[in-house]
Amino acid sequence: MERRKQEQAHSEGHSGRNLPGETHSGRNYAAVFALLAAAILVGAVLNTALGSVAIPPGRIPEILLGGGSAQERNILTQIRLPRMCMTILLGGALAVSGYLLQTFFGNPIAGPYVLGISSGAKLFVCAVLLFVAGGAQQASGVRMVLAAFAGALVTTGLIVLLSRRVRHMASLLAAG
Repeated sequence: MERRKQEQAHSEGHSGRNLPGETHSGRNYAAVFALLAAAILVGAVLNTALGSVAIPPGRIPEILLGGGSAQERNILTQIRLPRMCMTILLGGALAVSGYLLQTFFGNPIAGPYVLGISSGAKLFVCAVLLFVAGGAQQASGVRMVLAAFAGALVTTGLIVLLSRRVRHMASLLAAG
């Protein structure tokens, strides 16, 4: 009887949510994955080709294999390709960290801003600027990145410790 109700709701067009026992099609996931991979590929080609010195996309393989001018090789290998690779890696890392935060807290809105992780990172950067670096003129980029990372790490550790003592995750999200 229950299965018949599910099939009827499905044939009438339900709200888009999966009914119990209903699964997503693997074909849908493959199509979305292929579309996103194509978007990343197009973005990567545009990133390496466009800039103050335009490099036609068809010349990129030639330049990477040693052709082209020294200026084009330097721009491509020293600036654009490293920037593109870091962008893809950091974008993926942000996606994974968001997924892990949402899974850990069981809340789809859990994120570094909601939990206070970003504020902890900013607090450490400010502390380094005020007390360690001798002001903004003396601060190096590496020092600021390390301070932000340390602040985010310490804040995340405090949140994890606090999460063991809190009964409801909503309280933890409010504390963030």
